[in-house]
Amino acid sequence: MLTYFEGEKNGGLVAAAVGLLSLLAAGVLAMRGSVELRPFAIALAVLGLLELVVGLGLYAKTGPQVASLLQRIESEPARFYASEVARMAKVQKNFVTLEIVWCVLLAGGALIAVTQKQRPTASGVAMAFVLTAAFFLAFDLVAERRGAIYYSALREPSAKGPVIKRNPHDP
Repeated sequence: MLTYFEGEKNGGLVAAAVGLLSLLAAGVLAMRGSVELRPFAIALAVLGLLELVVGLGLYAKTGPQVASLLQRIESEPARFYASEVARMAKVQKNFVTLEIVWCVLLAGGALIAVTQKQRPTASGVAMAFVLTAAFFLAFDLVAERRGAIYYSALREPSAKGPVIKRNPHDP
């Protein structure tokens, strides 16, 4: 459990950093780029802000969530496992849905960027979506893998101990 949520917290920092980089790149493009790049810069700034907010939100909520889960596993283990297995099943299912959305945005954005390259607004916005969707696809694929390990550990009959360990070598 701690490994999964540590990854979530670190992922939040990565998303926030990517958001900040997107905002920085958008600022440079808006100030120094050609007029044709301005729609791309604006869209990149908006999506960078989204990445920043998602990342900071994930980082901020993870600590209190872990504290609550640790308290629940100590006080009501059976209820903890039942509710956490159900929650993680939904989380894992949501990752698949999100990955499909990111792929559609990637493909659609790439198609628009290529076919509408003479139209700076359409192609610029599309390029910003391609970059953002590519990041979130990679982000969610990694998170899904991490979640699958945690979900599997929750469902094991001997899960009571290993679920809260950082790794098998922890005392």
